[in-house]
Amino acid sequence: MGERVRNTLLAILVFLVVLVVHFQCKIITSWDSKWYLYTAMSIIKQGNTDLDEYAKVLEEGDYRVERIGSHLYDRYPLGTPIIAVPFVLVVDKVHQWRFSSDFYEYLQQVPPGHRVRRVEHFIACFIVALTAALIYLMARGFLHDALSLLVTFVFAFCGFAWSTCSRALWTHGPSMLLLTIMLSIILLAKKRPWLIQFAGVPLAFSYVTRPTNAISVLLITVFVFIQYRTYFTRFLLWAMAIAIPFFLFNLSVYRALLPAYYRPAETGATTYAVPNMVGGNPRLLEGLIGNLVSPSRGLFMFSPILLFSIYGVMVKIRNAQFDRLDGCVLGIMILHWILISSYTWWWSGWAYGPRMLAETIPYFIYFLIPAIAAISQSTGLRKVILVSIFCCFLTISFLIHYRGATSQDVYDWNQIPAIVDLQPSRVWDWHDIQFLRGLEWPFLGGTTQNEKKPHS
Repeated sequence: MGERVRNTLLAILVFLVVLVVHFQCKIITSWDSKWYLYTAMSIIKQGNTDLDEYAKVLEEGDYRVERIGSHLYDRYPLGTPIIAVPFVLVVDKVHQWRFSSDFYEYLQQVPPGHRVRRVEHFIACFIVALTAALIYLMARGFLHDALSLLVTFVFAFCGFAWSTCSRALWTHGPSMLLLTIMLSIILLAKKRPWLIQFAGVPLAFSYVTRPTNAISVLLITVFVFIQYRTYFTRFLLWAMAIAIPFFLFNLSVYRALLPAYYRPAETGATTYAVPNMVGGNPRLLEGLIGNLVSPSRGLFMFSPILLFSIYGVMVKIRNAQFDRLDGCVLGIMILHWILISSYTWWWSGWAYGPRMLAETIPYFIYFLIPAIAAISQSTGLRKVILVSIFCCFLTISFLIHYRGATSQDVYDWNQIPAIVDLQPSRVWDWHDIQFLRGLEWPFLGGTTQNEKKPHS
C-alpha cells in the first residue's frame, strides 16, 4: 500500500472515529448559534439571510436577533450559516423523505427543539471531525503514523474541539477548520510555492466566520508578502474573492462595510445584545493571567497538555529551526490572547473554560508537533521524565474535556450560585472549579455546589 493511500485511509478513519465519539456525547450547547440553521435555510429558500419568515417562532427580546430596518437578522457572523448550507440542503431532502414534509416549513412552525439541536450538533461534530483529519495529515508531514495519531488525539479529545466546538455550531469550530486548512496550505507551499495563493481563501473566510481572525489575516498576509512575494498578488486576488462579496453584502444590509458585531460596542453597554468591547476591560492584567491560569477560565488549567506547545517553541529556537512562519504563528497566538483578554467579558461569558481561545488551538497543535518529535528522540532519564509529565498532562486534559462533553453540571456552574457574567470573580474560586462541579472533592471544601440556587 502506497504511503499516500495509507495516509488517506488513516485520515478517513480519524474522521469517522472523532465524528462518532463526539456525536455520542449528548451535551448540546446551542446558545449563540440558536438561529444558524434557520439562517442557512433562509439562504437556500429565499436567497437572503433575514429571519422574517420565522417571526412566529422568534422570541421577543432574543439577544441573538437584531432588527435592521424592517428585517430581522441573526446578529452573529454569517460565515457559520454559510458553511452549514450544504448540510441543511441534505437535511431538507432527508426530512422530506422521512416525514413527508419540508424542513423549511417545519422551521417556520417550530422553535429550535431537540430535532433542530441534534442536526446542529451533528454538523458541529462533522466540522470538528474534518478538522481532526486535516490535523492528522498536517502532523504526518513531520511525524510517523503513531505520533501523528497522538497529535490528533490531543486536538480531538484534550481541548475545546471536544468540550465546546462539537457541542453546537459555535463560530470557533468553523474557524478552527478554516485556519487548519490555511496552515496546511502554507506548509505544503514550502515545497510547492505556487500553492500559497490558495491560502487566501480560507484565511479570508475565517474573518467572515469570526472577527478575531483579523489578527491571522493581518500577520499571515504580511508573512506571504515577505516570504512569497511572487505569488502575493494572486494570494490577494483569491482573498478578495471572499472579501468583496462580504463587504458588498454588509453594505446592502447594514449600510456599512462591517456588521455591528464586528464594530466596537457602545461604552458602558451591559446587555447581551452588545458584543464584547475590545479594550473595554480596565483590568487587562487580570484578563491576561485569568485566560491562562485562573481555575475556571485558564487555558493551561483546562488543557495542561498545551504547555508542551511552549516546549515546542523552545525546541525550535534551540535547534535553530524557528523560521518566519513560526514567528508569525507565535505572534498570532500572543496577539489573540491579548485581544480577548482586553474584552469587557474576558472570561468568555457563559462557557466552559476560556472559549475565546479555542480558535488558537490549531496553532498550539502546530507547535506541539516539534515537542512530540523531540520527546520521541530523547533518551535516558530525560525521556522518562518528559514522557511521564506528558502522559500525566494528557490524562488530565482528556478527563477535563470529557466532563465538558458529557456533564450538565459543569455548565450549570455558569449560573449557580450566581451568573458568572454578573459575578466574574467566581472564575478565581478554587473551592468551586468549573470542571470539578458535580464531583465530591473534600480537599476543596467537601461540596459539589449543586444544591446552591441562583440568586434572584
